[in-house]
Amino acid sequence: MDALLVDINQAGLGRGLQFDLFKPAPAETRREFYAELPVTLKLNGSYHDMGQFASDIGQLSRIVTLNDIGLTAAKDGSLTMDVTAKTFRYLDDEEVAAQNRAAKGVKRARNEGPTRHSARVAARGVYR
Repeated sequence: MDALLVDINQAGLGRGLQFDLFKPAPAETRREFYAELPVTLKLNGSYHDMGQFASDIGQLSRIVTLNDIGLTAAKDGSLTMDVTAKTFRYLDDEEVAAQNRAAKGVKRARNEGPTRHSARVAARGVYR
């Protein structure tokens, strides 16, 4: 992941864009079989340079999406782009297995407790 963050940074610098913010999330968000890492970016530059930056991001060896894009015009004619870049990676077999074990533990804990119906019946003192 670190190399990919460098690639995103280099794509912007290579197009002459100025980074005001480059903030990776503190932790990945894990899904069923992949993890995503959002990176909050704030860039300044020209319209065409930002378009080329977006194209360069699309050409990276790993999947990176640009989300929640906002463009603001500055007084000098340049643009400011606020964007969240999300990068993804597959979870390895051990990570998927650990995630599945954790999910089963949560389900088991839920199933071991009293149900709503049994709790209501017990509260009323009615048993069948």
